[in-house]
Amino acid sequence: MISAINCSTGNIKFSKNNQNQVQKPAADKTLSGVPLRGTKRLNYSPLTIGAINGFCWFGVGMIFDKLYSKLFKAKSNTKLSLALQGAFGLFMGYQAYKAAKNEVKQA
Repeated sequence: MISAINCSTGNIKFSKNNQNQVQKPAADKTLSGVPLRGTKRLNYSPLTIGAINGFCWFGVGMIFDKLYSKLFKAKSNTKLSLALQGAFGLFMGYQAYKAAKNEVKQA
């Protein structure tokens, strides 16, 4: 019978019919699968991470818009595309900024 989770220390103890107990350490703290300490990601400020992420979303969106207009011979309104991709890039950059700020706060 497997039992006994010790939440206060973060360790999990497995026992089977009063035999030897095996103690496994809890996994390292991660946020979205990225370790919080000792990674290159934390060397950048949250503002830098948000700006890079937003710029990449904007760039990829513009590239896909141009490819779509070339492949399907559609007219694309460049001003509208710039506005929409810019808004989307700002939103996604802000989301990345918030996530990076939470990681720094939890580290």
